[in-house]
Amino acid sequence: MRIAIFEDETYRNFFPLTLTRPVYELFVGTSSIREKIIKNIAKLGEVIFFCRSYLCDILKERLPSSCINDFSTTDDDILLVNGLLVANESLNDVLQKLSKAGTVVLQKGRVVAARIGREFLELPEIQTTMTSAENVTETILKFATEKLHVENFRLLEYPWELIELNPELITAELREIKNKELRGRIEPSVTVYGSKESIFIAENALLEAGTVLDARYGPIYIGENTYVQSPTRISGPAYIGRNCIIYGGQIREGCSIGDVCRIGGEVEKSIFHGYSNKRHYGFIGHSYIGEWVNLGAGTTNSDLKNTYGTIKMDIGGQLRDTGSMFVGIFVGDHAKTAIGTHIFSGKKIGVSSHLYGIVPEDVPSFTAYARTLGVKPTEIYLESAIETARRMMHRRNVQLSRAYEDMLKRVFELTEQERSRANVVKGKFSI
Repeated sequence: MRIAIFEDETYRNFFPLTLTRPVYELFVGTSSIREKIIKNIAKLGEVIFFCRSYLCDILKERLPSSCINDFSTTDDDILLVNGLLVANESLNDVLQKLSKAGTVVLQKGRVVAARIGREFLELPEIQTTMTSAENVTETILKFATEKLHVENFRLLEYPWELIELNPELITAELREIKNKELRGRIEPSVTVYGSKESIFIAENALLEAGTVLDARYGPIYIGENTYVQSPTRISGPAYIGRNCIIYGGQIREGCSIGDVCRIGGEVEKSIFHGYSNKRHYGFIGHSYIGEWVNLGAGTTNSDLKNTYGTIKMDIGGQLRDTGSMFVGIFVGDHAKTAIGTHIFSGKKIGVSSHLYGIVPEDVPSFTAYARTLGVKPTEIYLESAIETARRMMHRRNVQLSRAYEDMLKRVFELTEQERSRANVVKGKFSI
């Protein structure tokens, strides 16, 4: 059987994070959503990944041995799995109920999974739907002969759910680690609170003298070749990936830090996707930071209102109540902040945007924002954004490929109306 992981219409709710990646490439816990799904269905058959067409070549670069937007025929049925499903061991139980073609599993009107006949992929309507992520639910339901309704799956709908789930997923996923040896180097004066069995130090990681690891309330993982400088306090549950440098400060509970990040200051209950920098002092809390982001010294976000009320976010032009008192910011890839930037809670910062001063509102992609410094939001020249991305990636020995450059150009086009609605002006930006 062929398994197909797909995006549904909800991908838009996760902008700007999903402007530059399929929804299943979002990171939560200790891995991407894609990796969690694959882990639970790997034995069921070959996997196809469907994504918006302009992301296809980028995904092929990241997953060179995988089938991307492959509509070749097969002699068996197709098993569809929603790319926003945070999979666990119960997924297999549900998939086994899909015993015949036409069976669809729904949760609150959204397709969790479906079994469709092999002719499904041959239809032009299906190929258009799967490579645009538009009208996906409606199209799949046209082929449904039996509907099964479930309620207990974690099918993500809004970006703040990633932050809410993160501590729980870190804890659950680190419990599954079989080899719990301390392979890295820990100086004798490193202080450990809680059980050492809840601390996992990968090979060639180094923790300097004076580092504090607090595993009383959750496990801690520090990846290969990661260097933790003193003084640093890391509180579990926490996950830090490979080739990171922690420059000192507070890594509070509920943090996931992806590979090749540079982190200092104070971070709490936040996700850094990878290749991003928060080198200096400042606070990032209850936030999701994309790839290739650089946060200047003193950059701080709010994650709590003075009234202690729940925080609302603009999702697709509608104000949505998150239901939570603690929500930070959601920062798209390649965004940059100047020193002393302060960002209000619940705000979205677009791809390749540059921020200065106080930021009390959402910032569109490719926008230089310094309204509180007396400058109108100004569109960043596309060529400048690409060159900045190339320079930053080169500093981490990563080459900006033609496919990646084409993707950034397409994102620039897709976000033009967003800038227009926000009255972003064109011309030279100057403070």
